Amino acid sequence: MNLPPYRHQCQNCGEPIDELLCDSCRNRQAGLFAVAYRPLPNNLLLYILTILKSRLFLGLFVFATTPILLGALHLNVVDGMMVYFSLFWFFIFQPLMAAQLRIRSLLLDITAYIFTGTVGVLFALVVESFWISHGANLLLHDRFLLISAPAYVLFIGLTEEFAKQIFILLVFLFNRAKKKVWNPLSYMMVGISSGLGFSAVENISYVQHGILFDVLHHSVGLGTITALTRALYTPFLHAIWAGIVAYGLGVVAQRGYRDWHLAVGAYLLAAIFHGFYDASLAHGDLSIMDVALSYLVFLTLLLSNRRRQNLNASYE
Repeated sequence: MNLPPYRHQCQNCGEPIDELLCDSCRNRQAGLFAVAYRPLPNNLLLYILTILKSRLFLGLFVFATTPILLGALHLNVVDGMMVYFSLFWFFIFQPLMAAQLRIRSLLLDITAYIFTGTVGVLFALVVESFWISHGANLLLHDRFLLISAPAYVLFIGLTEEFAKQIFILLVFLFNRAKKKVWNPLSYMMVGISSGLGFSAVENISYVQHGILFDVLHHSVGLGTITALTRALYTPFLHAIWAGIVAYGLGVVAQRGYRDWHLAVGAYLLAAIFHGFYDASLAHGDLSIMDVALSYLVFLTLLLSNRRRQNLNASYE
């Protein structure tokens, strides 16, 4: 393989590159554990200040002490813990995305999280209430998967996956008006944040219903445990489904706002994954297969940019 001509060497590892850092070192410096890979000051005071300002300290410290703060401030623990669980997955996805993107806007991620947690959830609630009031419950609760699964896709999957893309569509239209071109992975990360915000607010109602179930049935935490376990894993699912659709929108934008069928296909695929998962919860094996396929598609899209870079390098 013939390497293209280069002007620099990586400041860290000496790898020949055309910039200041190679991809590997840049990814390390952008992630949550960046401080563990950077040269640290010899001066003790500067050394401590560097650690205090690092994402590793601030991020994990806030994450670890949030439950304590909720109790100390006498805030609603149920609401707070649902946000806490969704942020847990953000700290998982953040370094994964940082390894693929050079620049990330944390403010944009926060805005997407809050917007979808309010406007997106409200939109989904209104639309799903309309479907349920017009008899959708009969199909959703049918004991035959061949009937309930399409109903979940139509009434729940399509609705919620669109609700999570409202903010991304606004960003999409803004970039088009300003003639900005983003990497599809940038859209994917905003989609992930949007999905996490949706899951946080949605799960508040699930846990509250779980508590109410326990009170009405005098059970020992059965409803609450079910709701809490759901709150632990659904942020992951909402994030990857929203990320898949947002990536599709990013590809459309990258291609000059053509090939809309790719975004529509991503949307339909996410809705199918979502709907089939909801319908198959009573069938553990099927729901796990659905999660595996969903995550496989997500990772395939996430790593596609790196694969293209490797293919281009092999041809040069």
